[in-house]
Amino acid sequence: MKSVLLALAVLFPTAALSEPIETQKIITAVTGDFNGDGAVDLAMVVETEPGHPMDVHFFLRDKEHNYLKPVEIVHEQILGEWNSYDRPGYENSDTEPELTMLPNGSIKFYLPAMPVGSERTDMTLTIAWRNGAFIVAGFAYDHYDYMKENAESACEYNVLTGKGTSSEKQPDGSTKHKTVSVEGQTIAFKDWNPGTTFTACGD
Repeated sequence: MKSVLLALAVLFPTAALSEPIETQKIITAVTGDFNGDGAVDLAMVVETEPGHPMDVHFFLRDKEHNYLKPVEIVHEQILGEWNSYDRPGYENSDTEPELTMLPNGSIKFYLPAMPVGSERTDMTLTIAWRNGAFIVAGFAYDHYDYMKENAESACEYNVLTGKGTSSEKQPDGSTKHKTVSVEGQTIAFKDWNPGTTFTACGD
């Protein structure tokens, strides 16, 4: 994976980047047609400082001049584990974000839970290009506590419409399902606050 990302990094000239990128800090990347113009675009997650959230760099292909044009850097919105790739003895982390291209041109960001205490919350964001900006179109989470029995909950909803579903395990082991129905919002990815989306889910 790292060799593929390094190859990607050298495809566009350094002068075209709005900020320098150290290639060893590229965690993951995805290509696809984000804006529906028939050209292949690029998004990548890049580590910043040890212990800090990561940046996301977005590039849209300029079809006229045939290069990947940097259009947005979303700073410190993605949590993940600092891996120190330049140190000997690197081992793969299980808390690295994952990107997937969806058929409709949106990008799925899977954010695995950080290992803090016994509770874990895996999150998924759906990011879409709308009216010249990347926005949060969907949100989902799965929460559990491995030290407690039946301590599980989940939610998935469309941020633009405010509609979705949530569930929560009950003490007897049954699952209670609820409908999420809040006011729809258009939230720029750079302005996204996870507290807003968790509140919509009833947490």
